[in-house]
Order: sequence, then C-alpha cells, then structure tokens
Amino acid sequence: MSLSEKDVLRRVSGVTSIRLQTWVQRGWIIPAASSKGASFSEVDVARCDLIRQLRDDLGVENESVEIVLSLLDQVYGLRRELRAVMRAVESQPDDIRAGILEALSGEGERKFPK
Repeated sequence: MSLSEKDVLRRVSGVTSIRLQTWVQRGWIIPAASSKGASFSEVDVARCDLIRQLRDDLGVENESVEIVLSLLDQVYGLRRELRAVMRAVESQPDDIRAGILEALSGEGERKFPK
C-alpha cells in the first residue's frame, strides 16, 4: 500500500512534516519515489512510530537512534536470509534435510571450530 506524507502524518502522532523530512534526509526513512512525490509503505509508518517513541518517549539521542535502526535493519536482513536458507533446506530430499538437521543439532555442543 502506497501512502502519502499526509497519510503518514495522520497515522503517526507527534510527527510533523519537518520531522519526517529530517528523518528522510538522515536516511532513517527511505520512501519510494512516485510521480506524486514520496511514497511511504506500512514499514515506513512503523519505523516513523518507532523513531518517534525512541526520541520522544525514551529521550534517545540522534546518534543512538541511528545505531538502533542499523541494528534492527541487520536483524531483519538476517531474518530474510534465514528464511531463504530454510526454503532451500525444505526443497531438498528427505535424506539431505535429515543430514542438515543432524549437523545443526550438534552445533550447540561444539565450543570451538574444528
């Protein structure tokens, strides 16, 4: 779903046009470009709400907001990669899947790489 800046401002309390534009300039929010200007997604709305909470409710400084957002982006990236690995494993024959699961179950027992 494509949302306009006005839509975002209506949905996220405490966010002004200037604040949103600042967050876009800092790269905290990256809207898609459309013929009507910036186009925001549901993820952008959730991210705006998170930034507002970090800044207003928790008093987190800008530098720390950047760190939090970077860490969250890394977590979500790893989750995407893990889902891709899971799909690849699920597409394998039963004997290969069983071998992979067996290898993974032993991973927690090893403290140091061989």
